[in-house]
Amino acid sequence: MKRILFIFTLCFFAFSLFSQSINTKAIEKTNNINANYKTIVGTKIKLIPPRGFTESKSYTGFQHELAGSSIIVSEIPGEVNRNMIGLDKKYLFKTGVIVDKQTFYKINDFDAMLIEGKQVAYGKTYTKIMLLIGDIYRSYLISASIPPNVSQRHIEEVKESILGVIYDPKIESQLSDRFDFSVDVSGTGLKKGNLMLSSLTYSDDGNVPSKTQEKTSMTIRKSTVSKALSEEEKIILCKRLFEAYPLEWDSKIKQEPKPFVTANNIKGYEMYAQGTQKEISAKEFIYQTIIFDNLDYYVITGFTYGKVEDNLKIFKKVAASLKPNK
Repeated sequence: MKRILFIFTLCFFAFSLFSQSINTKAIEKTNNINANYKTIVGTKIKLIPPRGFTESKSYTGFQHELAGSSIIVSEIPGEVNRNMIGLDKKYLFKTGVIVDKQTFYKINDFDAMLIEGKQVAYGKTYTKIMLLIGDIYRSYLISASIPPNVSQRHIEEVKESILGVIYDPKIESQLSDRFDFSVDVSGTGLKKGNLMLSSLTYSDDGNVPSKTQEKTSMTIRKSTVSKALSEEEKIILCKRLFEAYPLEWDSKIKQEPKPFVTANNIKGYEMYAQGTQKEISAKEFIYQTIIFDNLDYYVITGFTYGKVEDNLKIFKKVAASLKPNK
């Protein structure tokens, strides 16, 4: 018991020192609201989009289609100072980000940390500008990726936009507000996830990832194609996405895509199978339905480590309830 108390005290002391260090080194900055600010739907963040940036239809944030730059806003559960400790150079290096500079700010009296660096992806070296901001209840990560061969002015405008952030805890928002589609999970036991990036997420305990033994969860994401897909192309897409899951499939129960129709008579294809998760040597059941609505398609995925028959019914029920435009 004494050892546990000692460890707790030591961790608390280190955390307190880190918080005090931020306060002493932080650059104070005040951002005043004006008509150019836009609220990021589903968040408590306001930003002024840099020149040429428009709201993204694929993720929460803004994009510059011509330059290929993006600004993505993600909510991270937990107190901002603790998340700052976790978002260190060593962790970022594991994600492929090489940190060049780290600066602490106090923006409108909220702790923030600016990270500038580089990241190699798809054979290109991108400029990364990230800002973590929040309070004792929640944190937001604003992450910009800027491809090579853009002007220095473009980079500076992105940085200026990010540092111009206004975090307002009083904004009424739900994580699911950012999605223009919905599903009905009533009576299933599923709860809205506490972390949603590009997908509407539910789990059996509301945590992402789930902390239960079964770890049952569902994700629903929307994508758009440039031209209509043939039925053959739809089936190929279903197979490719399903086979991308890192499991050793049980060939005895693996299925081919079969037709699926929602309650609104929107058609698609479903697949489901069980396989072995290599890292933990456990059987995992994967359910996937893809619903096609004109140029949009919705990938609905269910995951569970237990009660396959019961959860399959839940997955099918939720998939059938999809409403493309809520």
